[in-house]
Amino acid sequence: MKILAIGNSFSQDSTTYIEDIAESCGRTDILAANLYIPGCPLTKHAENLKTDELEYDYQLRGKGLYKTSIHAALVSDEWDVITLQQVSGDSGLYDTFHPYIDEVYAEVKRLCPNAKILLHRTWAYEEKSGHNRFLDYNRDRDTMDRAIEETYRKISEELGIGIIPVGNVVTDIKKTMPEFDVLNGGASLYRDRFHMGNCYGRYIAACVWLKAICGVDISASTFIPNEAYPPLIKKLNAYINSLTF
Repeated sequence: MKILAIGNSFSQDSTTYIEDIAESCGRTDILAANLYIPGCPLTKHAENLKTDELEYDYQLRGKGLYKTSIHAALVSDEWDVITLQQVSGDSGLYDTFHPYIDEVYAEVKRLCPNAKILLHRTWAYEEKSGHNRFLDYNRDRDTMDRAIEETYRKISEELGIGIIPVGNVVTDIKKTMPEFDVLNGGASLYRDRFHMGNCYGRYIAACVWLKAICGVDISASTFIPNEAYPPLIKKLNAYINSLTF
């Protein structure tokens, strides 16, 4: 299973641990590459498809290997799955998606007709985030989360493609597991109140990709990120594995 993410630091967050978790579950057939420009919006992806600029870090396990263009990356392998997303601050603003996502989607379909295209549904910022784009959502996490959900659902219906529900699972875990209720002393899933943390946040995101895309039994995972509490990882495994999507 070969996955290519056309994204930014949020797709980096979601793909960094994919191979580590998959291998711990006995799946050595999964590769997840990320095309990375920090803070890259759909407007830039659409532009880069036209100019063929070598602006992207081609990343595996969160590390850049070389510079490439979208076109070169798309034709470099036989991709099974290709993911699209908006930059985080615009993810709940429907008008920022068109016509750019249509242009990227059409070119991906042209170059990789056999690949399945999915939307990477990103997450709302953490409560009390100082990110300047949080102002667009009245600095309210629930407002941002609802806007992202509504926007991605609408885009999904328009393009007829599925969603990797990372942001939904992040919200569910924050609301249902007191260990991650940050306002009441729980551990943060973030490292800076908007990116997923290197410990639990990135782990959760990768597990959602593996379950949603590859059907991996997350309960079998034995991978423990640095500084993670093993019993809590085990609890996360069971919770994510119980979800249906």
